[in-house]
Amino acid sequence: MPTSVSNVEEPARYDDPRLTWDMPGLFWDGPVPESVLNSTTVMADSNTKPMSPAMLQEDKDAVTAILAMADYTSVKPAFEKTAVYQKAADGVESGILARLEAAEDAHLLAQQAEAEARDAKVALQWELHSWVLGAREQIAAKFGKNSDEYAATGLKKKSDYKRTGRKAGSTVAKKAGGN
Repeated sequence: MPTSVSNVEEPARYDDPRLTWDMPGLFWDGPVPESVLNSTTVMADSNTKPMSPAMLQEDKDAVTAILAMADYTSVKPAFEKTAVYQKAADGVESGILARLEAAEDAHLLAQQAEAEARDAKVALQWELHSWVLGAREQIAAKFGKNSDEYAATGLKKKSDYKRTGRKAGSTVAKKAGGN
């Protein structure tokens, strides 16, 4: 005999009072609650990776278009025009665009400093290598290429190389012999 399951809930319908206005895919026609006005939610999926230059340019173009709209107002204060472009009474810009530009400038300066430090390091590495080559040349001149001093610099002694000798009965020796 089949039994009925009484504790299984039916799927929610669009007019179900258990649904809240901020669930994904739902639209709200009534006034926005104060708790939503003051909430700070992250809109982007990942805000730790750098954006592509194309996406950043799209965002800047969108900001330009939004600032040009005379009738744009936001329900949330965080998305008002003044949040993106804000000038204080003393003329200092403190909006998102100004802070982004300052961060980009600081990043560019850091990249330039890193490149200068890298170039200085590489120049010193080559200067050291040139000195070692010169010192090895001086040791070879003073002590010879078969000395222990020459081998101490990391080079192989001349006597450590295997001499190539002629083989007995080679074709060159036979031709030189005449028969």
